[in-house]
Amino acid sequence: MNEENLAVLKLFLAADIGSARFFKLMEKFGRAKNVLDASKADLMNIAGIGEKTAESIIEMKDSDKAEKELVSANNNNINIILFNDEDYPEPFKNYPDMPLVLYVKGTLFAKDCDSLAIVGSRKSTNYGKSVTADFAGYFARKGITIVSGLARGIDTEAHKAAIQNKGRTIAVLGNGLLVNYPPENMILQAKIPENGALISEYPLTKQPDKSSFPRRNRIISAISKATLVVEAALQSGALITARCSAEYGKDVFVIPGSIYSECSQGTNSLIRDGALIALSPEDMAKQTPYFEFSEYESQPEQQELSNTMNDEEQSVLDLISKNDEGIHTDEIAQKLNIEISKIAAIILKLELNGLIKSMPGQLYVKVR
Repeated sequence: MNEENLAVLKLFLAADIGSARFFKLMEKFGRAKNVLDASKADLMNIAGIGEKTAESIIEMKDSDKAEKELVSANNNNINIILFNDEDYPEPFKNYPDMPLVLYVKGTLFAKDCDSLAIVGSRKSTNYGKSVTADFAGYFARKGITIVSGLARGIDTEAHKAAIQNKGRTIAVLGNGLLVNYPPENMILQAKIPENGALISEYPLTKQPDKSSFPRRNRIISAISKATLVVEAALQSGALITARCSAEYGKDVFVIPGSIYSECSQGTNSLIRDGALIALSPEDMAKQTPYFEFSEYESQPEQQELSNTMNDEEQSVLDLISKNDEGIHTDEIAQKLNIEISKIAAIILKLELNGLIKSMPGQLYVKVR
């Protein structure tokens, strides 16, 4: 990384420097290096630069925080892409609130811009999970990259379905890439770079907070050609993604739900306000002529991983195999005396590898 780009990274790591403040500083000082060399008084003459931000910029000039960030990224196979790099993703260049810096673990292909965002409630119903699996699986098999936010509920189901159907998926995180959140998705977070990429605009060890998730939603919207909202309450973050997508000129599709379900109040309100209705994956495909479907449709593939499973994983698989009607996670944890959080991680691994599948009522059965 050259001197000027290192200066850009230093400014990014300074407190409260987003794209708006950054470009105001660049307009005044010309180069990032000049910003770091500026006096406190000159910095505070810029609209939006207060004393705290000015002091943070001055402090960052002689700090080695940026150099340490680069070393940590390299050690964890994470690519740091600046807004002025050649490999900065094209979809983000046209937006005024473009991320200054993107952290990417995995690989981004040009074809990933031909993508569908699938988002929804963290407290998803069995109906929502089933619908998500159907839509994500359908589009993944046709070569469309599935984008979501790695949150609990609908996001998790979307990523899982893409992987299980041998498709590509991108997870946009509301935290740094060295943070596992939610913790039960640690295995999924590690798996996604093998089948796509993890993306974040936050420093590597940044913990999630209430403001980080709404901001990451605009990235989900920007990289996708369309957004599908499966389930959402009236205050759901999925509605923020839908609003960003509409503002960016992207189609917003909605799965209709029961008028009595809290999880469908937000989605039904989107329909009332003019969102497109998706009644089936095939129905939605007819409404999205801008997607370039692959001529070869991939098929799910069951993998035999008995030799790579540890004793606990094998025990969980054996117990599920003995219950043809399905068994609940709580019962698995109780019978095997394993913590429920660890059971959730094991089940996710078995699902991703096509050995078990979920049924209504949070029951799991072996794939025969």
